[in-house]
Amino acid sequence: MHKSGMDREIVTKLIAIAAWITIIAIAYATLTHVGFVYAIYFKLSPYLMRPAMQTYAHLEHVIAFAILGALFGFAYPRRLILVCCIVFGAAALLETLQTVTPDRHGTLIDALEKMAGGAAGILFARTARRLWSAKDRPS
Repeated sequence: MHKSGMDREIVTKLIAIAAWITIIAIAYATLTHVGFVYAIYFKLSPYLMRPAMQTYAHLEHVIAFAILGALFGFAYPRRLILVCCIVFGAAALLETLQTVTPDRHGTLIDALEKMAGGAAGILFARTARRLWSAKDRPS
């Protein structure tokens, strides 16, 4: 294997590590005390033009899972079904687990927002990989 192949393999492994760390961070933020989420909101709010908390929550669901979907899509490009199971399964499982926490509540709308974000991230990763591989091929 030549140097660029090894470099690509290392980058893919690092992206896989980032994907698993991201899913752990999302799980923590989803299942921890709700005060943690409010603390993040109040720190970010001034930089985001002070959106309403509900608007922020919707954006946060979509963006977090879009990043997660993209990371898993880049980490496991030949395993679309596995990636979809992980991303969509995490969205459903985390929303379900929120129903057993004392100060949180899982909703179908939240799960659907997370799944939509995850799907967008997966689609982005697949499209980007196809464009890059087409660019790398000789004409």
